[in-house]
Amino acid sequence: DQPYKDDQLTPVALLAIAPSIIVTNPSNPANNLKEFVENAKKNHTDRITFSTAGMGSTPDFVGEMVKQETGLPIQQIAYKSGSEGVTAVMSNQVNATSEASIVTLPLIKAGKLKALATTWVHKLASAPEIKTTAEEGYPNIRIGHWEGLYAATGTPADILDKMNAAVRQATKSKEVLDALSKSSIEPGSGTRKEFTQFTQDERTRLGKVVKKGNMKAN
Repeated sequence: DQPYKDDQLTPVALLAIAPSIIVTNPSNPANNLKEFVENAKKNHTDRITFSTAGMGSTPDFVGEMVKQETGLPIQQIAYKSGSEGVTAVMSNQVNATSEASIVTLPLIKAGKLKALATTWVHKLASAPEIKTTAEEGYPNIRIGHWEGLYAATGTPADILDKMNAAVRQATKSKEVLDALSKSSIEPGSGTRKEFTQFTQDERTRLGKVVKKGNMKAN
């Protein structure tokens, strides 16, 4: 559970967005998400396991989105962490998962995982050969691991504006951009108003996924 209620916090700035990558074991014959779906349907697969980091985690949402958008018989398997879920794919205990690029890209490049698609709106700068879910025909499978800066509700607007400006300035520095680009992480940008709108839009969009999938806490 979060230590604070939503109304106790005010959005200040988007810090960064790390794209997710849907991955499978290198032994899987599919080379992308479209092939993964086609193979499962052609073989009349009755269960596809998808590891997650628990209810409400980004992999949990990706698994549910894949289930809703492709019609595949996805069964989410909860692990204690995203890294354990990734390890389960590498050891062929589960069929697939999704995790942030900072975790998955090094393993993909080392041949320990196979990328099926990235779930963010842009291709990965450091791995442009990986297609987006939209390019694979599934634009509604869209999510990223984003981090934002929040302040206590009631903080004066001028202080919030200064905090936002400081973050935007920092994310333009060469040091920050170079560090983020190695894992294709996008730096944060935008005003406080834009970040607030982003969080509201994501909550609304993901709320529909929760409702349609009847996602409940374990």
